[in-house]
Amino acid sequence: MGQIYQVVLTPGAQADIRSIYDYLLENATFQTAERVKEGIEEEIAKLAQMPESRGLLWGTTSKTVYRRVLKWSYRIIFTIEEEELRVLVVRIDHAKSDPAKLEDLP
Repeated sequence: MGQIYQVVLTPGAQADIRSIYDYLLENATFQTAERVKEGIEEEIAKLAQMPESRGLLWGTTSKTVYRRVLKWSYRIIFTIEEEELRVLVVRIDHAKSDPAKLEDLP
């Protein structure tokens, strides 16, 4: 079995989850909001194992290598800090979000 990585969410990623949850509470149902939040959190937890197997994120001019994984229509964007064995989740957005928003990735 491979290395186990620590998975950390940036404050921005935590805010993204809250924003998605609040949006679904307003525009769908409590059950939908809970199911989506739990699904995203489960997908994030899976990043502890073999995060490098996830796809690369294209369309950013940053020198940092970003990867992404989809959960339904939500894109989880992260980077891998190999020396620390850490996965840093930096953004969670809708897969159809404006690509220009990728320009402000940390």
